[in-house]
Amino acid sequence: MSKTQKLRRLVKQAKMGKPYAMYQLGICYQIGRYFSHDMSKASEWISAAAEQGFAPAVEWMQDYYFDDDASVQANS
Repeated sequence: MSKTQKLRRLVKQAKMGKPYAMYQLGICYQIGRYFSHDMSKASEWISAAAEQGFAPAVEWMQDYYFDDDASVQANS
């Protein structure tokens, strides 16, 4: 399976509400893989996965906090 097919499949599954795919898509946005680096979109996808109780997403949300203008800061 090509990278393009994998990406399409990931996006499709994320839009279907599958928490693992939502989390992985968020990570892609966070690190800039396949997409431009975008922490706002990363937080949207990962928080959606966290709302479904996906443990890695919940942990990610606990490791980061968001201020009012949506900038992300890592908790040290």
